[in-house]
Amino acid sequence: MHYYSFNIGDFSLHTNHLSLEEEAVYRKLLDFYYDTELPIPIKTERVIRRLRLGSYQDILDVILHEFFVKEADGWHNYRADIEIADYHAKGKTARENGRKGGRPKKNSDSKTQSVILANPDETQTKPKQELVTINQELVTIKKKGFIKPTITELEDAFAGKVSNSSHQAGLFLCHYESNGWRVGKNPMKSWRHAVKNWISRSDTNGSNNRVTKKTRGERFNDIGREYVARIQAASTSDG
Repeated sequence: MHYYSFNIGDFSLHTNHLSLEEEAVYRKLLDFYYDTELPIPIKTERVIRRLRLGSYQDILDVILHEFFVKEADGWHNYRADIEIADYHAKGKTARENGRKGGRPKKNSDSKTQSVILANPDETQTKPKQELVTINQELVTIKKKGFIKPTITELEDAFAGKVSNSSHQAGLFLCHYESNGWRVGKNPMKSWRHAVKNWISRSDTNGSNNRVTKKTRGERFNDIGREYVARIQAASTSDG
């Protein structure tokens, strides 16, 4: 993929302790990761040559150990894995819609009706009463619809409420991304209420009292692998 979303605030929050050289190396590694859609190879000589990092090998090793997790097939970054999985899932949906002829066309015969938002008696005394069309009402409703939270918003919502808040935030995101942000069979209306229910269930199960010895990067990569596996399983079952 030659394009990926870049959240400036998110990136700064997790990298403000880096030097300019360290930050530059990290950005080049991320660009390489998204461009190839593959983990950073364990033997980094080819990457070092391609990214012209021959004078920064020590910095590259530091960045890999802090922001990536070494596995059998290379150095993984959980956030990049999730973004790449989402990219392919959305592409699959777009291709399926294309085979079906694209989105349904609007009915050109339908007419927009005006709706007067006032008491008929009062309208007689207020000739300048604004009229709101049905279409405008629908736009207003759409604007007030459900908006998915970012990982940063979720981490803030879980912070201080469970001991492993970042891990729980990641699990929450992966779970509801995989089921289309539904609660049971119904679309989610408020992710903040869903977070409260999630924390309540964690308290009941005692899961927030278990302290893991894994690093933050390792925990997030566990989450990323779980989510990628769900996406791949769904793609396989669909066809």
